[in-house]
Amino acid sequence: MITPQTLEAYYVRIGRLKQRYLQERFEADLPPFTSREEAASWFRSLFADNFIFVEEMDTAGTGKYYLYDIIHDRELWERREKDLQEKGTANGLGMLLCTQRVDIYEDGSVHMAF
Repeated sequence: MITPQTLEAYYVRIGRLKQRYLQERFEADLPPFTSREEAASWFRSLFADNFIFVEEMDTAGTGKYYLYDIIHDRELWERREKDLQEKGTANGLGMLLCTQRVDIYEDGSVHMAF
């Protein structure tokens, strides 16, 4: 069961900087959700300000889904956001792995990037 106390056990270290990243077991152990709102609320309760809404997307004729990011490295994420605003691009060591994408569908199903 995923709780604030067990969360650390779901992380692995990847990339040249050995950044923390949630592994597939995290998605497998998620509780069942019945709606997007319920799933997003659960993630917010676990990650607080490090769980952010990115955008709403249309599925292929079946409704909508919602993109969120879990911020794993706040300092790199802030630098990436600043570069995107000022330069229109962001590149640098660790920028790609400072967040992890979470797709949440209307029915509460969740898919994560690994």
